[in-house]
Amino acid sequence: MVMTARRIWRAVVAERSMAPTLEPGDTLLLLPAGPHGLPWLRGAPRVGSIVIAERDGRLDVKRVATWPVGTLQTPDALWLLGDNAAASSDSRQGGPVPLSALRGILLFRTGPSGRRGRVR
Repeated sequence: MVMTARRIWRAVVAERSMAPTLEPGDTLLLLPAGPHGLPWLRGAPRVGSIVIAERDGRLDVKRVATWPVGTLQTPDALWLLGDNAAASSDSRQGGPVPLSALRGILLFRTGPSGRRGRVR
């Protein structure tokens, strides 16, 4: 998947790490974020936001979470979790994700037809 900075882009969910919120085959519209994204989206997104981050050469969809108690927080990283803990490889196993890995923030789900709309 290639992302062009400063343009809304589309992604298709491939795994169940965010189920039931997002299911495989859901099509998403995302605002570009991170170091090459829109200027006002270059900082950390709010807790609860669903984002796309690049990890180990692939794009992952996860939710921004609060840092666990006792974890050293850094302003240049995010704690990302999948809604489906049993099927998610996320910050619980891999630790914080640098802000530089952020690629997009979910704007809207465009499909399939029965699942279109805002995602919370």
